[in-house]
Amino acid sequence: MYYFIHKIAMFYVIFAIPSEENITKYLRPVVKNKPLFYLMGMSEKKSIEDPRVIEHMFDSIAHRYDLLNRMLSFGIDTRWRKKLYRILDLQPGQKMLDLATGSGDILKEFLKTNHIQGFGCDRSGQMLGFARKKLTDRGMPSLLVRGDAFRLPFKDNIFDAVTIGFGIRNMRPRIGAMKEIYRTVTTGGRLAILEFFPRQTGFRGNMYKWYSTNVIPRVGKIISGSNFAYRYLPESIHGFPEIEQFEDEMSAAGFTIDAVHQLTFGVVSIVVGRK
Repeated sequence: MYYFIHKIAMFYVIFAIPSEENITKYLRPVVKNKPLFYLMGMSEKKSIEDPRVIEHMFDSIAHRYDLLNRMLSFGIDTRWRKKLYRILDLQPGQKMLDLATGSGDILKEFLKTNHIQGFGCDRSGQMLGFARKKLTDRGMPSLLVRGDAFRLPFKDNIFDAVTIGFGIRNMRPRIGAMKEIYRTVTTGGRLAILEFFPRQTGFRGNMYKWYSTNVIPRVGKIISGSNFAYRYLPESIHGFPEIEQFEDEMSAAGFTIDAVHQLTFGVVSIVVGRK
């Protein structure tokens, strides 16, 4: 059964779930009583700090997002998601939320076995549209929710794992978002962050900085048509904290650091925290 809920003024929600179960049992009363509409909190600042700017940016590049991910990472990004899947090793019947799910690549990886319950949440309606098509074309049941990381529309203590792939750096303040995630995670559940962390020194670090500063913006503009998006994304990586500082932020949100896995010579890392 598909549920199509349309945008009305500033109320949103969620648009596609091939599932026979009652989806409202996972949502907070504020969502169920609207009905299934969710008021997204929005800043008044007209800057990159404004989540609406990020939302519009991802809406504008959604049609080329997967293609550019494959091109700019030389296809290695698929390995990173497979590694995330293996690290969490979720068991049949467990629930996971992929926050900032984008076009649904992480959800797709986790739902291949069809033994877990997968949920996705993102601000970008265009990205969720591509995620819906990708998952439904493969017969993968999932709940996709358009929502805000700082006011998640889910009940307390329901997810065994929450993943964020290359999205936490777009959430400001990060600690606030991770505190809200903490609310939705079961005791013993995990938050797994897959992210680019800046490398300040060394040959590989300098090469990556040159590549991200000179190649990514040019190729991104040509393929997506957006000059802003593929300049912002590398700059957001360079401005992201080192792993040690990020671990402190996760701890401040309530998580205990469980493990840190560095991939591809440390360009990308997976940081896992436990509730």
